[in-house]
Amino acid sequence: MALRAELYCYFCGHGLGEVLVPTSARRPTVEQLRAAYEKLGGGEHPIWNGSDQPLCPRCGGQLFLERFEHEVVRSSERRALKRAS
Repeated sequence: MALRAELYCYFCGHGLGEVLVPTSARRPTVEQLRAAYEKLGGGEHPIWNGSDQPLCPRCGGQLFLERFEHEVVRSSERRALKRAS
């Protein structure tokens, strides 16, 4: 099962786009979010400070996880996701 998640900035409200995190946990961990955004080909990525806090690439503000929901990814959809990335 995968979790669809998106980070938003507290200060400017900028969203960094949705990522799929392969987990069955209720919420993604910081490490899982970091790995998911690193795998993202294009688009903006959070800046990670020394304490693993994600920061906004536009204003440097702190990011928070606003939306996250579980999503069932079928094997045919996985192939399409791999091709898209």
